[in-house]
Amino acid sequence: MEMDNDWNKVRHELDKSDNFEAICNSPWYSDAVYHKFSDEEFARRHEAARKLMARDNLDALILTGGPDIYSHGSGVTWGAGLIDDRGMCQYMVLPMKGEPTLIYPHYGCHIEAARKQVSVRDVRSGQHGKYGKAVAERLIELKLEKGRIGIVAADRTGPEYMGVQAYLDIQKMLPQATLVFCPNLLHELTFRKSPEELRAMAKAGELAIKALEAVKATAKPGVREYQLAGAVANAVMSEGGRYHLLMIGSTSMHDPKLIFPNPNPSARVLKEGDIILSELAMSYMGYSAKIGHPISIGQPTERYTRFFKDVVVDGFREIASHLKPGTTLEDIRKVGARAFRDRGAQSRPTIMHGLDLITSVPFIRADRVRAEPWETTMQPGMTYNIEITPVDREGVFGIFYSRSFAITGNGKQDLTPYPVDEILVAG
Repeated sequence: MEMDNDWNKVRHELDKSDNFEAICNSPWYSDAVYHKFSDEEFARRHEAARKLMARDNLDALILTGGPDIYSHGSGVTWGAGLIDDRGMCQYMVLPMKGEPTLIYPHYGCHIEAARKQVSVRDVRSGQHGKYGKAVAERLIELKLEKGRIGIVAADRTGPEYMGVQAYLDIQKMLPQATLVFCPNLLHELTFRKSPEELRAMAKAGELAIKALEAVKATAKPGVREYQLAGAVANAVMSEGGRYHLLMIGSTSMHDPKLIFPNPNPSARVLKEGDIILSELAMSYMGYSAKIGHPISIGQPTERYTRFFKDVVVDGFREIASHLKPGTTLEDIRKVGARAFRDRGAQSRPTIMHGLDLITSVPFIRADRVRAEPWETTMQPGMTYNIEITPVDREGVFGIFYSRSFAITGNGKQDLTPYPVDEILVAG
């Protein structure tokens, strides 16, 4: 990459800010090793995006993503392979014609490390938070001052797209461009997985199982909930993964105050006779899988054992048996709506949801299905998470339970293969 502050030109004057801040072509981090998807996989993704751009008459896409749990890198991770927590939002320009460009939030050593991690050759500085300016300058280089520019959602809730200042700066610098919000475009690109993506999700499933086993091994009287979370972080990051959702809660089996894991593990001290509920979504190269399975401190009570076997496991098995090509999401909704009522209980509304890189539409609840028309019937390559929370009739106690699956040509692949029949006993 030819730039004024090429390391070869400025290497003897690194103490000058202008030299250091957007430096490139240094030898730094050249021995770093990152797990990546193949170049062919990224070429497939970019080609697929350009087909949708042609359909929607777009000249370029601004792919966005952030570090929060509703984004987890989103389009930037998908399009470039960047896995990074810097910045409220990150940006990548993918033109219909021309090379993609990643706008990285930090300068100097940080951007040089990012260049080694990602699969995009053109990585540019975010100019101290002037992301919109950096994006607009690239679009001007591409002669798209009057183009139709799609902005992909960074956060599925809302949805949210980008920082306000970035958007205003793009508007100011490209007054004749048409900016188009694209709320579902990334979902169209990710709702069916390639073989490489499925392998990454299977690895994420292995990490989710390691996370569950770390909770089981660490839990004992005197340990606090947040220490269980620490054990998960260590177990998963030690294997090259990341934690996406790390929700852990505990309560007494004799006086339960919990039906669902705590989104923010607390300082509660575990005691003999407790039950631990967890929702553990782990990611590998940006792609996630999830597991949830109860763990007791000491032997589970008869009440919890019977409820788990007769209601949770039996209901789960009934729902999972319908995961195959040709099954409609409405079929799943109908099964889930009665699975726990027929067994003398009720449940949280959620039965199952999709997995793009992380939790996504479709959302299948006991009383409704939220899905796009083109995804209402299961097809090979689609990925889902069964996420059930059966609750007793009085709404007093319940058990969260979860597994991830991919639809195959003739059935399903269990992405989190783990025994389902018994409450785990800590230790």
